[in-house]
Amino acid sequence: MKINYKLIGLVMFVMMICCISAASATDVDNITVPDDTGVIEIDDTVDSVDEVESEGIDDTVDGVDTQQNLRGNANINGNTNIANYFDSTTGVLLSNAGNTLTFGGDFYKANYNYKNFIVNRAVTINANATNIPILHDMGFQLIADGITLNGITFDINAPSGENCYAIDIESANNVNVINNKITYTCGSDNAAYYNYVIKANNSGNLTISGNKMNATLPLKTPDWYAAGINADFVAGVAIQDCDNLSFTGNTVNITGNRRVGGFPTLDAIMIVSSDDVYMGNNEVYLADAITATDDYSYIYGIDVYQCNRIEINNNTVEMNGNKSGGQYKGNGTGAAYCIQLTGPHTGIVISNNTLTTKNNGPNLGIYSQNYYGDTSITICGNHINVTGKAGSDEWSLVSGMELQDTNANVYGNTIYVNNTAGYNSTYYAFGISYCQNTYNDPHYYNIHDNNVTVYNADYAVYLLDDESVSGKVINNTLIAYNTGSNTGDNAVCVDENNVGVDNNN
Repeated sequence: MKINYKLIGLVMFVMMICCISAASATDVDNITVPDDTGVIEIDDTVDSVDEVESEGIDDTVDGVDTQQNLRGNANINGNTNIANYFDSTTGVLLSNAGNTLTFGGDFYKANYNYKNFIVNRAVTINANATNIPILHDMGFQLIADGITLNGITFDINAPSGENCYAIDIESANNVNVINNKITYTCGSDNAAYYNYVIKANNSGNLTISGNKMNATLPLKTPDWYAAGINADFVAGVAIQDCDNLSFTGNTVNITGNRRVGGFPTLDAIMIVSSDDVYMGNNEVYLADAITATDDYSYIYGIDVYQCNRIEINNNTVEMNGNKSGGQYKGNGTGAAYCIQLTGPHTGIVISNNTLTTKNNGPNLGIYSQNYYGDTSITICGNHINVTGKAGSDEWSLVSGMELQDTNANVYGNTIYVNNTAGYNSTYYAFGISYCQNTYNDPHYYNIHDNNVTVYNADYAVYLLDDESVSGKVINNTLIAYNTGSNTGDNAVCVDENNVGVDNNN
C-alpha cells in the first residue's frame, strides 16, 4: 500500500505540472515585458511559444530577440513599430531593442512626444536600402561609446527660440557618423540659441565621413564671454575636445541667409581643443548671400582653435562663390577666410588644398596667429586664390596667407591674389605676409619654392621689419604687378639683416 500511495502522488504531481505549463503557454501570447524605459509587447513579434520552439536555434522574429539578450536586428519602419524600440515619451533607445537597427520610411516630429532619438548604448543604425529613411524635423543624440549612424536622411527646419542640432554627439567615444545626408534650414534669427548641423563634444576617436550637409543659416554675433564652441551660436559643424578625430570625404555646403547683431559671423566648420585631427578630402562651400556689397560680415571655412597635430589635407574650400558681400571700411572690417587658426598650437600641417575666397573687403586664404601662445605650422602644396579690397592700414589686408606664427615652414604653394581696390603703394596686399604684429616673439619663416602672383601690389612676400623676425625667402617664383611689376628678389620686403633673400625669380 505504501508503494501505491507513492505512485498516486507522483501521478497527481505530474498532472499539476502539465496544467500549469498549459496555462503559461496560453498567456504568453499577450504578455508584456516591463523595461525601465518603456514597454515592448512580445505579441508584436511572437505568435506563440510553439512558433519559437519550432524555429529551433534561431529564436528571433522580425529582428527582435525573444530571449532579450540583445543579439537580434530590428527593422524600424516609420511610425508602424517605432514604439517597440524607442521610449514613447523620451525617445530613449530601449534596452532590449537589438544591436543593429535598420531605419526605413518617414519619421515626423509631429507624430511623437519627442524630437530626438536618444541612443544611449553601442548600436549600429543603418538605412533601409530600398525604403530610404527620412527624419523630418527630428535628430539623433548620441551619448554612448561605440555607436554607428549610417546613411540616414535628415530634413530639418530649425524652430525659433531653441537650440537645434541634426546630430549631437556628447561624451561618446569611438562613434562613427557616416554617409548621412542632412538638409538644415533656419529661417529665423534665433539670436541667443545654437544652430549646428553636427555638434560633437568630449568624444574621442570620432569618425565623421562621407556625409553631405546643405544648410541655410543666419550669421550671428558671437558671445564674447563664452568659451570654446559656445562662443559661436551658429556653424555647419562644431567640434570641441574630440581628440583623434577623423573628418574625411564630407561635403559641407553652407549659405548665410540672415544677419543678427553688429558682428554677423558664420563658420562652416569650427574645431576647438582637439588634438591629433585629420581633415582630408572634404568639400567646404560657404556663401554669404545676405550681406550687401556696401556692408561687412565675418565668415570662415575651417576655423581652428588651440589644436595640436592637426592635418588639413586635400580639401576644397570655396568662400562666397559667385557672391561678393563685404566692403572696405578700414581697420579690417569684414573677413572671408578659408582657413583660420588660433594658437597655441604645434604640429599643424596644411597641405594640398584648393582654397578660393573673394569679397569686397579684407580677405585671406590662410590666417594663423600666435597671439595666445606659440605656434608651429607647415603649409605646403596648396593652390590659393584670393580676391579682396585692401586698404592703407595693416588690418585692411588682402593676402594669400597672413602668418603671425612662432615658426612657419611654407613651400610648394601656388598663390594668386587680386587686390580689387587698385594699386596704391600704401595698400596692404601681398601673397605671403606677416604684417600684423602680435608681440609674441620670436617669428621664424622658411619660405621656399612657392609660385606667387599678386595684382595691384608692390610685394609678393612681406615680413615685418622687426628684430623678432628671422628666416629665409629662397627659390621662389615671385611677381607683384603695380604700375609695372616687381619680380624675384625685388618682390620681397624683409629686413635682410635677419631674413636671407636669395635666388627668387
